[in-house]
Amino acid sequence: MRWRRHVLFWVVWLVYFTGTFFYKEQPFIKDGWLLWTTTLFIKSIFILCGHAFICYITIYFLLPQFLLKGRYFSFTGLLVISGIIVTVWTYLCYAWLFPVIDSNFHSSTAVAANVLLWNSILGGFLSSLKLVAIAATIKLLKRWWLKQNENMRLEKEKINVELQLLKAQIHPDFLFSSLDNIYLFAQNNDSPRASLLLLKLSDLLSYMLYECDKPLVPLNKEIQMVKDYMMLEKTRIGKRLEMDLSVKGNADDKMIAPLLLLPFIENSFSYCDNEQLEKTWINLDLRIGEDELTMKLVNGKPVDKTVPGLPEENGLANVHKRLNLLYPGSNELKIQAGPELMITFLKIKPLSSKQEFEELKSEMINEK
Repeated sequence: MRWRRHVLFWVVWLVYFTGTFFYKEQPFIKDGWLLWTTTLFIKSIFILCGHAFICYITIYFLLPQFLLKGRYFSFTGLLVISGIIVTVWTYLCYAWLFPVIDSNFHSSTAVAANVLLWNSILGGFLSSLKLVAIAATIKLLKRWWLKQNENMRLEKEKINVELQLLKAQIHPDFLFSSLDNIYLFAQNNDSPRASLLLLKLSDLLSYMLYECDKPLVPLNKEIQMVKDYMMLEKTRIGKRLEMDLSVKGNADDKMIAPLLLLPFIENSFSYCDNEQLEKTWINLDLRIGEDELTMKLVNGKPVDKTVPGLPEENGLANVHKRLNLLYPGSNELKIQAGPELMITFLKIKPLSSKQEFEELKSEMINEK
């Protein structure tokens, strides 16, 4: 594929150079248009050998070794020397080769020493510098484009690694607290509740291990995971917890980043699970629109326990950072607290599995 681009480049330059440099020989056509055109192309090919020399030595040697390293004086000097070599080659073509190729050459150019020198400078040095400028521009633009793509790839990898680390920070706290609960019930000979907790935990682990390694998961699976978690907490806390869960809208064709809702719910349960409260409650309202998901989470809390208003201050810094990485400019998070309750409001824009998610998968496949 690469050689095809080079061949195309030189064919275009051959046509351009032949049409602009040898146009002056048109009045001297004596042997027919086809023979004249063929002769001009042959002469142009010989001159282009010198052009190819200075072109490739510039883009593959002078540019990387001198210009891009800031050695401008050396680059200019070697470029001038290369131009002189091309000029000498062009002069030899005019003096020796062209008279053999074209019988009308002497009459068409009035071959005098000063004319040969000027044609050699014009067709060799100046034309080759024009070609070098074009080739170097293409080379530098290609280098810039590749560097931009590489920077974008590294940035994506950095974000992916950062997201994986943030998710890894979410998992241990939840898993260890759940295992502690199971151990507590087993130690108190409360086998039914321990078994139920273990069953729900196994479902959650299955979701985390086999689903959460993907960039996006179906929204209905994420909601089901939230329901399992809340049921697990309900079983653990017992009758003193009043829990209400409402889901409105169609989640079948929506996608969302995994484990994005869980940290907020886990944080709310941390306020409900307090021995100072004889009765506690939590209310989760999820509304799924055409292009957005709204979560309103309200929970009770002890009167004397203050709630910081910023995610960075209340243990939600990781999930807040994930929101900004995954949904930049399309998420809204508010946390407010009253004397006996805390309200968490979240609005994000989930992706459609039939459109954006398929496009995302295609981009990932193409990158690989």
